[in-house]
Amino acid sequence: MRFVSPLLKHAVYPVLHRTGWLDHIPPPGGYSVVNYHGVIPSDHSGGDAFLDGNLVLLETFRQQLQFLKVHYDVIHPEEFRAWVEHGQSLPRRALLVTCDDGLLNTLTDMLPMLQSEDVSCLFFVTGASSRNHPAMLWYEELYNLMRAISLDGRQLQLPAGETTDSASSGNFQSQWWNAVRSGSRLNAGERADWISLVRVRCDPSQNFQSERRWRLLTQPELAQLSESGMTIGAHTLTHPVLSLCSEEEAFREIKQSKVDIERAVGKPVWAFAYPFGNPATMGEREIRLAQDAGYSCAFLNVESWDSGSAHLFQLPRTHVTRNTTVAELAAHLSGLHSRLQRGFGR
Repeated sequence: MRFVSPLLKHAVYPVLHRTGWLDHIPPPGGYSVVNYHGVIPSDHSGGDAFLDGNLVLLETFRQQLQFLKVHYDVIHPEEFRAWVEHGQSLPRRALLVTCDDGLLNTLTDMLPMLQSEDVSCLFFVTGASSRNHPAMLWYEELYNLMRAISLDGRQLQLPAGETTDSASSGNFQSQWWNAVRSGSRLNAGERADWISLVRVRCDPSQNFQSERRWRLLTQPELAQLSESGMTIGAHTLTHPVLSLCSEEEAFREIKQSKVDIERAVGKPVWAFAYPFGNPATMGEREIRLAQDAGYSCAFLNVESWDSGSAHLFQLPRTHVTRNTTVAELAAHLSGLHSRLQRGFGR
């Protein structure tokens, strides 16, 4: 697929999209879920292509919402909940819009666009958004801190007994991801203390000039998002790699985020999204823990799972990136892309 994908993206999928062929393919499982991670706010410039690749331009977001409304039955998250919990039927081409992480731009930039297009979204936020003081995603802050003074894995001052995985090898992104994996093995308190130690080694302020890009929602802002008619789900307390946490810590991340966010918005939190949400960062243990925590369903960040069986706690999603075209999005939502991947042995 590494060699076929550019041809599919730039030639095959656009032709299938223009001819309307993809409109005749029913969504796998009877529904589709599209997932965003926020938008690039207008006051953010000169960002890192690696980190910002998960965010879309606001105009692209508008175009994609308009496409989805024309070609799918975009449903409210509560309609999806009724299907999950009570078996109520969904439209033939049902589509749910979701967004992970709870960056400030989900309120300042995404919400007005969603309202103007009359689309509701299921927002998955971390426990940080149940508090009143501003915070960042720790792994994004770590990325910027490491880059600010060219820290490598050997200089990160992890607590005693913790080391980065192959810290000195690979490119910068590989070294950063090794540090994220090592940091995920710490409990939340230990990790916060470690990040504080790294933070004092440099002045990263120049990297965080756009508050709407980097800051997470606070509790009053989260309540505002909820009161606007959007639905709030949980995304753990601190967004670690769950598979690297102890079972006790992983369950606390999953369960306590539900408790804290319910308290923050005054409404039930029935849906969970696994951080990173792919087979390299979670597995059957995390699926079981999400069930035990009392959620009604849980979402992946990939379009298929190795078990091959439908399961309310391994719901697939199509992850939209900055470079996702409308034709490519249509091919993914139809299930055609996943079938081609399986056909090519991926």
